[in-house]
Amino acid sequence: MLPRDYQQECLNIIKSKPHGKYLIVMGTGLGKSFTFSRISFKKHMLILSHREELVNQPRKYFDCTYGIEMGKYTSNGEKVISACVPSLIKRLEKFPRDYFDVIITDEAHHSPCASYQKIYEYFQYDYHFGLTATPNRADNVRLNNIFDEIIFNRDLKWGIQNKYLSDIYAMRFYMDYDLSRIKTSNGDL
Repeated sequence: MLPRDYQQECLNIIKSKPHGKYLIVMGTGLGKSFTFSRISFKKHMLILSHREELVNQPRKYFDCTYGIEMGKYTSNGEKVISACVPSLIKRLEKFPRDYFDVIITDEAHHSPCASYQKIYEYFQYDYHFGLTATPNRADNVRLNNIFDEIIFNRDLKWGIQNKYLSDIYAMRFYMDYDLSRIKTSNGDL
């Protein structure tokens, strides 16, 4: 597969940057995983995710060895390690501090969390790329404490306007259903 024109533009920007921490904003469906799979690295790449589906998703885009650090799965010297953050926190000592030269944070809006910060502080890396479709957090915690700058921004609106994504079609409808007798675990509906 070849990158789309905007993905190649993003990769060209990445290649032009000195060592640092950079945020990439791409709307849902514009190919964040494919894009970060084309980022060059010399030693090893670490991909950080917060959910199982995201740990496994990028594997199909890499043409090198791919290991997983999650639950019962452990890596064994692969070039790319995709890790679930809670599992990696417990296994940091498994890796030399300079093992990874590139760190990718998928769903980078989670990066201010203490668990992510512990990982960033542990490793000595050349590049950290955070990718997200939603750079603005509901709790107003800013990502500029983690990333030096946003180097690429193609949001959902841009994707729709440029025909890479289909337009949003929403419907609202009324359901005549009484939920008053449904019990929940805390007693509230």
